[in-house]
Amino acid sequence: MATRAIPPVAAQPSSAFFSSGSAPLSRPSPAAAAVHSSSSTSDLSKAPSKRLVGHRGNVRTVAWNADGRRLASGSIDQSLRIWQPEKDTRSSVEYKGHTAEVSQVRWNPTHPERLASCSASAADKNLYFWDMRQGGRPTGKLELEPGTINMAWSPDGKTIVTGNKSDDITHVDVDNVCITKKWHSDKEANEVVFSHNGTILLSAFDGYVRIDPFPTGEQIHLVHVSTAATTVMDLDPRGRYLAAGSNDATATLWDTTEWTCVSSLGAHDEPLRLCRFSQDGQYLATSCDNQILLSEVPSLRKHTSILANGNVDTLAWHPTRNLLAYASEDPEGGRPSGAIRLWSM
Repeated sequence: MATRAIPPVAAQPSSAFFSSGSAPLSRPSPAAAAVHSSSSTSDLSKAPSKRLVGHRGNVRTVAWNADGRRLASGSIDQSLRIWQPEKDTRSSVEYKGHTAEVSQVRWNPTHPERLASCSASAADKNLYFWDMRQGGRPTGKLELEPGTINMAWSPDGKTIVTGNKSDDITHVDVDNVCITKKWHSDKEANEVVFSHNGTILLSAFDGYVRIDPFPTGEQIHLVHVSTAATTVMDLDPRGRYLAAGSNDATATLWDTTEWTCVSSLGAHDEPLRLCRFSQDGQYLATSCDNQILLSEVPSLRKHTSILANGNVDTLAWHPTRNLLAYASEDPEGGRPSGAIRLWSM
């Protein structure tokens, strides 16, 4: 799994581009996370698993806000819900505005009460903006091309980048709610990820990860990850490793200085659906069908596994604790349960 040769003029990015450094809202250090965990008095720490029920259909997306006090979820029931699991695992606030399933939700990394959501359905082409202080309706919306399948919010909170099924990459100015740039890719971008200081944008497509400076977008490096399509990826909290998952059912870990493959994981039987680093970078969660596998970093040696009652559609680590939120296609009495589960290490 070597990197593809690139022209001499295309410089390989320094690892400094990927590290948090002094970038806005860099992820908390493991020490800070440990202080937060030890001081928590929440009942979440008293049991390894909790269940949040409120949606009337399968949950497609979950995301924690920057301070970890709120969890957002989007569902096929066309609603967005906000939870405060530390205080109450039984109730949530519903936000309405979507006209199709809510497929993606992301919090503003610089503001714990602002978030955005979108749908992969052609029946709802809008990118919606929300502010929890402004009630249960969107504060703004922007029409995009249909079929948005991924989105990423820049670390400074100023830009959202989306990718759709038609291979379009769109840059959105958050403050002015307008499109600033749109370009067409040769291949579908399955996931887009920012470096922690916001100067690099990574996109996964085909069997490669493309590395571009942001916002100019002139490719500076291309990493050959797999002979199969690369569908999911994540950058560890310190920017040392990039994890990539592919349709050949493998996950690989890449050193971001030399862009060499450090380790690989072949424990799944089907194409990977998700891969996410824990807040301290010590674990990588990968999902396939109804299994979530937690592996140690950097060896990718299996630590534990979680079996869900159906295909796992989404998962997200808490930003300061080893607490995992996930949702699966989990029918109850022949109907989707709409449940979210919290699993604590």
